[in-house]
Amino acid sequence: MKKIFSSVLYIAAALCIAGCAKTVVTGPNEANERYFDAWMQLNYPNLTAQGLGYYVVEETAGNGVEVEEDGFVLVDYRILDLQGNISSYTDAQAAKQLGKYNASAYYGPKFWTTAKTTLPAGLFSAMIGQKAGTSRKIIVPSWLMTYKDYGAEEDDYLNPELGKDEEYDASSYSNTMYEFTIADFTEDVNQWQIDSIGRFFKNSDVKLYGTPASTVFAGTDAQKDTILVNGFYYKQITAPADTTSFPKDTTLYIRYTGKLINGLVFDTNIERVAKDNGLYSATSAYEPMQVNWGEKYEDLTLGSDKSSMITGFALTLWQMKSMEKGVGVFYSPLGYGTTGSGESIPGYAPLIFEIEFVEKPE
Repeated sequence: MKKIFSSVLYIAAALCIAGCAKTVVTGPNEANERYFDAWMQLNYPNLTAQGLGYYVVEETAGNGVEVEEDGFVLVDYRILDLQGNISSYTDAQAAKQLGKYNASAYYGPKFWTTAKTTLPAGLFSAMIGQKAGTSRKIIVPSWLMTYKDYGAEEDDYLNPELGKDEEYDASSYSNTMYEFTIADFTEDVNQWQIDSIGRFFKNSDVKLYGTPASTVFAGTDAQKDTILVNGFYYKQITAPADTTSFPKDTTLYIRYTGKLINGLVFDTNIERVAKDNGLYSATSAYEPMQVNWGEKYEDLTLGSDKSSMITGFALTLWQMKSMEKGVGVFYSPLGYGTTGSGESIPGYAPLIFEIEFVEKPE
């Protein structure tokens, strides 16, 4: 009996030693994978992974232009966690639901760059190849929320055979839901803006004529309706009292209103316009703004502190003479670029400025 017991102890000890000596290798996403798989089994047991490993909950196919890599997709979206909490959105309804609605904020589709370095891997996989008009609700596991893989070959980036435990690092990302509708896609977002400006003028009572010019110039009266530079347009509304050019260091005063092409007013120094568009602030004076003239449009500044202005605004002023009123329209490279400004101006947004020279305030 003692011999048998000793043998059992020996075998157990040997197994223990062997087990201790063996190193169990697991992928970096194993814990995340177990949690995600359990959640999916509980909530969406019948869904099958698509593409690189995302899941489609709902889908309506579109028939517009196809989304390709290294372009710009215009998207309405909501981004949520697995509990349904919204972290980012483009629609007014979501803002109201969260108690964050702002009448002066922009609500509508925004551009995403369809590049591997800007879209999370799972979203990139779910977006490429879809068509404008498509709506999808998808679930992206945490290991596909990274922007970089561990070194997969370029041609394999969308290959679902890439191991989720081997290729993607989920250490700082969360499982995420996307609800999105593709509004449009373009390979050239600047040309898209120019085309949008063209559609705006086609449907507007402000008409422009002429052909593109390669350089910026002050323009004679006969040239007031000419496109002055790529992406910039000016239209005279009220003729000037004097066509003489302003000398350097002249101090002038303007009333202005800034809008998006969809009509959203984002800035003005006219009290009535501010009240009509939810911009009014009792702490603002709503007085004419000071403009400090210079030798060229790049030298123009605003206010007594001589603050700078965006290029499109300066170009609009540069076309104008004494007491003139005009409208400048320009694309985002002459405005707020790829990032936009605040809640009212999204990235890649063409802008409209109505400007009028006025008398110096008393």
